[in-house]
Formats: sequence, structure tokens, C-alpha cells
Amino acid sequence: MEDITKLIVGAWRLVHSISIDADGRKEHPFGEDAIGYITYSDTGIMTVQISRKARDEANALSHLKHDYLAYFGRYEIDTEKQVVRHFVEGQLFPGEHPEVLERKYRFEGDLMSLKPVDGTNREILWQRVRGESAENTVTTTKSPA
Repeated sequence: MEDITKLIVGAWRLVHSISIDADGRKEHPFGEDAIGYITYSDTGIMTVQISRKARDEANALSHLKHDYLAYFGRYEIDTEKQVVRHFVEGQLFPGEHPEVLERKYRFEGDLMSLKPVDGTNREILWQRVRGESAENTVTTTKSPA
């Protein structure tokens, strides 16, 4: 069995966020082209941000609430239940998320599936960010003196 702690640590890019209703219809809460990242550090800190790719200027916070998700905090892994718990310490909209969020995890290759343990039928699928491509490479520049 692989060490889940080693598997989860790193940065992950959103593949999709879907909800499946009782009739089997899929819904994409942030659109089919949603973008986002989740990061787990080796020190037990996590952060996540998901956004609609195409967003209008936010004139009202009520619109932003349906277009953008963001929170951060500590996390722990329960290998017996195969869940990761997010202990929410800060969030874009206070009170939107409970203090503890549980996600059932599954790894397959460079993919990580997280399914909320809250009675809903949802999946957030992530792909590990690798540093090999130019798209993922951090660049540095010198400021003019």
C-alpha cells in the first residue's frame, strides 16, 4: 500500500467539478471549463480555489458566490476511512463552509478524485501539476534597478 501522505502532497490542477442528480444528470457548478488548484503541503496546510473560467466583472457579491470558491486551513488524512479532512480556517465567504470538510479520496495515476462525504453525489477531479512543461514552470525576472 502506498503512503497516502506522500501521494497527496503537492499542487493539483482541476480536471472537473461535477454533481450528479438522482436521475444521473451531470451538472458542473462552476461550468464545464472551470479552472482551479488545490495544494497540500507536507506541513499539513491546504488551500483550494475554483473559478468559472469565463466570469463577468463582479458587480454583486451574490454572483461571485456562484463563480468562485476559495478556502484554506489544516488537513489530516484518515487512512482507515480513506478520507482527507479539511479544517477550514479562512474562506472567501465566511460561514459558507462548515469548519470541517471530509473528502473521500482515490488516486489513479496522476489523478486524485475527491468526493464530499456529505450525502451529495459530487466529484472534484484533480491532476497533479508536474514541472516538466513550460506551462507549469516558475519563471524569475530581475526588477530594473
